[in-house]
Amino acid sequence: MAKAAAAAAAPEPQEQWQGAAEARLPSTPAAAAWPHLASFGALHRYLPGIDVCELAAGAADDGRPGCVRYVASLAPGTGEVATWAREELLELDHAARRLAYAVVGSNMGFGRYVATMTILPDESPEPEEAGGCRLVWAFECEPVQGWSRDGLVGYLDGAVKGMAARIEEAVAAGAGANAGGDLVAA
Repeated sequence: MAKAAAAAAAPEPQEQWQGAAEARLPSTPAAAAWPHLASFGALHRYLPGIDVCELAAGAADDGRPGCVRYVASLAPGTGEVATWAREELLELDHAARRLAYAVVGSNMGFGRYVATMTILPDESPEPEEAGGCRLVWAFECEPVQGWSRDGLVGYLDGAVKGMAARIEEAVAAGAGANAGGDLVAA
């Protein structure tokens, strides 16, 4: 009887969403793309729609797990913050070209949200497409207020494609060689 009462009182497991979005960088080798993604405090340079990205806590060096970045999108015309999030760097693995972060606060309806962003070599079977890489943004989270899982994946799909295009532009322009000194060496 006590077991039945305890089981009835136990909270039901929270639904979890998982998903991933991916984009190809056909003309950028993984080693050239990684320093751009690894610069945790430079997300505003690569993610369309992010106007502000600054380190809010942790070491002045943006490559140490535990540092927190503040990211925001500004409302058009007013310059006021429309949406914001604080994201904590959980892992920065240069060998695997992967970073992991968690949303630790936001005004966008996020509860628990953990994501990984990984640069992988492109394994295209087409010889003319070899040499590029892929950017994969994977997540696991509680359901987000005001979103569907498919809506979130659709947003990330557009975001990762925008990031891939901007990273390719930066590499092509040679921005990795002199980007203000905040790129992380691979």
